[in-house]
Amino acid sequence: MQNIEAGQIEENILLPMLERSISFLKEDMHISVTSNNLEVVCPNQVELKKNTAMIGTGGSIQVIITMSYDDELLDKLVEAFLEGEEVPEDEKDEVKESVSSEIVNTIVGNSLTNPLDGTTLSITPPILIYEAKSLFKHKSSKIATATIKTEFGDMLLTVIGPKESFADTLNFKEL
Repeated sequence: MQNIEAGQIEENILLPMLERSISFLKEDMHISVTSNNLEVVCPNQVELKKNTAMIGTGGSIQVIITMSYDDELLDKLVEAFLEGEEVPEDEKDEVKESVSSEIVNTIVGNSLTNPLDGTTLSITPPILIYEAKSLFKHKSSKIATATIKTEFGDMLLTVIGPKESFADTLNFKEL
């Protein structure tokens, strides 16, 4: 299995996801992106937002991808998904979780191909991470992250890889 470097994670995984995320927000959800200045950084630690969905890729490139949303942005995304349909109060959290999972599934599924051989990457079912947590990079992994700013708050995209080097030691630290 071939490993990919941080620069390749940024170029082949994070940047296509950023492009698809922006087009998804603008074109599909009709949410304005307020800044075209996107900075990709490779930190040692990432503070996730309260509303986070995580998905993994399989095949020759194995990474973990997270998408985190500010509360107001996720509320607007849910509203756009439901197209004005009312949701009973006791079902709102479940609907938010479902929309969050569907968004990460859609964006990752529509944006990624395997840069090593041009094939489509397989993806795992989304997993929800409740409440704010931190991701810490393992010594032989890389984290690449970028924030998309919208009129309703931010969406944080994070890619962690290669998976083989940290699968047993990825640490979700409760704040």
